[in-house]
Amino acid sequence: MTKYSYEGVNQQGKTVSGVIEFSNENDLRLYLRQQRIRPKKIEKTKSASHLSKVSVPSQVLLVFTRQLQVLISAGVPLIQGLEVLIDQTHHAIFKMIIRGIHEKVSQGSYFWEALTVYSHVFPKIYVALIRAGESSGGMDGMLKRVSSYLETAEKTKKMIKSAMMYPIIVTVIGIAVVTCMLVFVIPKFESMLQGQGESLPLPTQILIDASHFLIRNIGIIFILFSFLSFFVYRYLKSEEGKAFLDRIVFRLPFFGTMVQKASVARFARTMQTLLVSGVNIIDSIDICKVTMDQIVLEEAVSNIRSQVESGKSLGSVMETIVVFPKMVTHMIRVGESTGNLDKMLEKIADFYEEEVAILISGISRLIEPLVIVFLGTLVGGIMIAMYLPIFKFAGGGN
Repeated sequence: MTKYSYEGVNQQGKTVSGVIEFSNENDLRLYLRQQRIRPKKIEKTKSASHLSKVSVPSQVLLVFTRQLQVLISAGVPLIQGLEVLIDQTHHAIFKMIIRGIHEKVSQGSYFWEALTVYSHVFPKIYVALIRAGESSGGMDGMLKRVSSYLETAEKTKKMIKSAMMYPIIVTVIGIAVVTCMLVFVIPKFESMLQGQGESLPLPTQILIDASHFLIRNIGIIFILFSFLSFFVYRYLKSEEGKAFLDRIVFRLPFFGTMVQKASVARFARTMQTLLVSGVNIIDSIDICKVTMDQIVLEEAVSNIRSQVESGKSLGSVMETIVVFPKMVTHMIRVGESTGNLDKMLEKIADFYEEEVAILISGISRLIEPLVIVFLGTLVGGIMIAMYLPIFKFAGGGN
């Protein structure tokens, strides 16, 4: 038996869709016509186990959540809302995922249960909030809260990536400029200087020797660089490599502070969203750990979980962990003592998200002049080294 997804029009002129198992497509078409459904599109579907391993862009998930929230708030039942979104979604893989969710919900599963099949697409916090919304009957408000959370998280992630990619791009451009000058520009200067018959200044000779070495061995250097890049990429994709990189980044000046503040903001925002949605504190900490993209903070949250479970307060535990600023732990203790922990966490998240934005803006303004100085010194140094013989010969001629 093969699983097919279908779309068709019933006797009332309404579009219907679903997923069903049949021996072949012809038998399915015959079956649909017997049900008074005129098939418009029939295609084989991939298994849920395959789709659960396929990632989906976060922007696609955000749009889906917003659209579903609008439909639910307008009074459209969940099953019909999913049918509408199947038609409106242009992402092929996500369309099949929505079909799978629609099928499970149609068979009587809870919405949150259907989402757990695709845990690579729907993060743990997403499923937890939807579960809380279904339990309380407030699906509309919960979807709005999920949308807000996803939007804030995506905005912060993009800002951090942008700030960290800038110096990497500049470094690559600098290496490319120097390589082009060594391979194409310097040999032309060398041929011009060869007829002078005098010894060259040391900087010029070093530059020419470097040019000769690069030109003679450019193939080997390219192969070695490619292999090195591949192995470094594979290592950084592994759990051990990612942990190593996270610890290095966390200790860097400027960038380490930015990552720390962004992680604290994410922890506070996630915790606040879960607590205000009715999720207990232990489960909230577990979900916060999963949402942490930084190994240092992930280990810190693991430590918090074990101690809070033993009966200690959240604020007193966080005070013993150095990665959390004193202001954060103080505000959490005040929130716990006054019964307003969720509001304090929201204030912490707002404050540190703004701090991250200010810090990224400052780093960008600082990097721009450094980039100019770096490239100017690099290219200018090479040009001066090449013009030194000309100045020397001109002085000798006078």
